[in-house]
Amino acid sequence: MEDLIKCTSFQKDFLEKFSNLFEANREIKISQRQFITKSFMKLQADIVEYIFRWNPSQNIDPQKPFVAIPIRNSSKLLRYTLENFSSNNFYEHVNVVIIDDRSEENLSTIINDYPVSYIRVTNSESMFNFSMLNNIAALIAYVLGGDTFIMWNSDLWLADIRHFNELLQRHKDQDSTISGSKLLYPLESLHDEEHSENMKHHFPDKLETEYKGSVQFGGSRWIPYILKTSKGRRDCFMPIHFRRFSNKDDHRVNTDYATDFVTGALQVIDLSWFIQNGGLNPSLPKNFQDTDLCLRAVESGKKVMYFGKDLHFYHDESYSFFSNKDVKKEDDQMKNDEAFFVKLWDEKLLKIIY
Repeated sequence: MEDLIKCTSFQKDFLEKFSNLFEANREIKISQRQFITKSFMKLQADIVEYIFRWNPSQNIDPQKPFVAIPIRNSSKLLRYTLENFSSNNFYEHVNVVIIDDRSEENLSTIINDYPVSYIRVTNSESMFNFSMLNNIAALIAYVLGGDTFIMWNSDLWLADIRHFNELLQRHKDQDSTISGSKLLYPLESLHDEEHSENMKHHFPDKLETEYKGSVQFGGSRWIPYILKTSKGRRDCFMPIHFRRFSNKDDHRVNTDYATDFVTGALQVIDLSWFIQNGGLNPSLPKNFQDTDLCLRAVESGKKVMYFGKDLHFYHDESYSFFSNKDVKKEDDQMKNDEAFFVKLWDEKLLKIIY
């Protein structure tokens, strides 16, 4: 089971071998045993081969955090995000790594305009696996000598570079293993229409309200949930974003506290711990891998922190899902991830969160 829920490329013998073979602009192959979806609620353990090529920027500094950004196509989004980094002098503080997941669009024409590193990834199943995309970037960052790894969604933007620097400082001061922050719905969007497809699909009742600039992620909570499976209905608990659509200065979100999980849209992670504990679960390719990672940290006595006091970032939630026709936010994989997450954590969840 261990080789299905943890990245086997993080094992000591592989890391030593990889360090000797690793170099820029070379095609590299790693194999990962994981659950893959055959149809709804039918999972099959299989070996998936990931093939990637690493094109580093000229100014990598391992003393700076590595910011990993998976993306598929979405050229307009990529340029907007990289321009947001430029306007905030973000490149002075971090190593940005773009992870190109099987794009048909030629993203290198954009990448070449910015001081960022680039990983092009394909796999033998032609499937989307957010966990493995980040695991590959983390593997490279670790071999290069990095100590801080940051998962950063392609539709996440800086409000002020001072907020990022303060988040990083609090992460270090609190000796946190995984840290997140308050995320807001952006005041402006890349969408051609006034409202995003995500808002129209999931929150149609909010379209006539002033939701822009309100909270998208204000911390974490758990709610009772009825999971429907092929074997019937099952009572369980599911993670939710706390105080969605509330004011950013609401005292319940404008605060710092230790918690059970923070969203994978923005996670500052102790890279050594991440590698030693197998990284993101490859058998949760689409959802819940962020919560799974945090629960593993909390279960082992590590600290997961939400830092929201006078800090925020902008998140145009699920832009990349709705902008790629071949990647759907809700599908059989999503349902299988949900069921597998419950299978992994349901029996011990209450002991952890209460």
